[in-house]
Amino acid sequence: MTLAPPTPDQRAWLDLLTAPEAGELLAVALGADGASLGTWRVHQVHARPGAEVTVGYDVVAHRALAARPDAGPATVDAAEYLLATTAPLSPHVVGPGVVRLADGPRVVHVWRHPADPLLPGLAAACDADELTRRLAAAGALAPGEAVESVSMVAYRPLRRAVLRARTSSRTVYVKVVRPDRARSLVRRHDLFRSTSVRAPRCLAWDDDGVVVLEEARGPSLAQHLAAAGPDDQPTAIDPRELVRALDALPARATTLRRRPAWAERVEHYGASALAVHGLDGDRVDRVVREVRSAVATRDPGPVVAAHGDFYEANVLLDTAPGARAPAGPRVGVLLDVDTLGPGHRVDDLACLVAHLAVLPSLAPTVYGGVGALVERCLAVFDESVDAAALRARAAGVVLSLTTGAASHDLADAWLRVAEGLLDAAPGTVADEPVPVPESTLIGASSASHA
Repeated sequence: MTLAPPTPDQRAWLDLLTAPEAGELLAVALGADGASLGTWRVHQVHARPGAEVTVGYDVVAHRALAARPDAGPATVDAAEYLLATTAPLSPHVVGPGVVRLADGPRVVHVWRHPADPLLPGLAAACDADELTRRLAAAGALAPGEAVESVSMVAYRPLRRAVLRARTSSRTVYVKVVRPDRARSLVRRHDLFRSTSVRAPRCLAWDDDGVVVLEEARGPSLAQHLAAAGPDDQPTAIDPRELVRALDALPARATTLRRRPAWAERVEHYGASALAVHGLDGDRVDRVVREVRSAVATRDPGPVVAAHGDFYEANVLLDTAPGARAPAGPRVGVLLDVDTLGPGHRVDDLACLVAHLAVLPSLAPTVYGGVGALVERCLAVFDESVDAAALRARAAGVVLSLTTGAASHDLADAWLRVAEGLLDAAPGTVADEPVPVPESTLIGASSASHA
């Protein structure tokens, strides 16, 4: 078996891991695990800009049954989930369920879920009995309460997973992160104990990266917009309520580790968009150049507490009686506070604008009226941040989303959204730059996205 030649181009790895030849990798990996390959198909592709490519596969494996004296050899077909990654992992990760395939300097690791090499707590998080034990040890279960089922909600291989666990009386959520990040995640949730906008309460956590959170109640902003329908979406939420939610972030977040904003890594996302979807190079380059220029020349505003991933799925609305503001629903809970830390308000607002702006192309019949809501948000947000910086940084976020688009056509549609945001900026973002005060700058070299 020959792997792809060494190259920094993600396209070569994507071609290898999604082509029919990937079956050879899976067959060798299963053979090392005492099984043979039946059918397989690519389930999901994860391509981090400028970094690894990881592909998940739905596989049917033929596994031998224990031999019986009165019967010959027998096999059973087992549905399994395998993942292959080009990430540079230590040889020490190899073990039960994890295989290292090397051809000189070319290395691929293949593992059988849930044996994620960098998420050692994932197997425990998938085990209802083990979760019951941990919650009971933390005093978080009522007498007789036990976890009855566990299902995967989201999974970013090697990075984090979110699972839904149902007990006999309620639902809890389990986050699995790298072990060295568990304590900081719990601290971020704890900072919301005295804020008007909350985050889910931490029920239990362990050093292997498993963090159990209470269920947060209320519809997400995305669900609220879908329920409102296109005609009512332009006024379904007051943009000032979204600003208020950001104002409520705990001030102590500015003492945490800082992560660079999406727009600050626009070159990486541009390269990834070209590698994954083969988008028009000139158009991508134009977005990259103008976003980079805006980041370098437009005033981002002061350093404040920032959410870091502020968009409609992470904003839950308060549906309790009396919680409704005069101009619409109020924000009650913020999810995914893993990225909470020091940052600029313009980046949180840009993240929201970007995610809202791609919804109509993602589901036109469901979110057909969101474009007008985006315009309302921009008009309100312009009152507190630089208008050109807002649109350019939002364009950078949209570009970052294109890598995860399900098809070339959708990625191209989102590229048009990014271009539209740049075209809508007051003047050209590179024209008449606003001097950036030194007090607002934050070095981006000391941290990276989770």
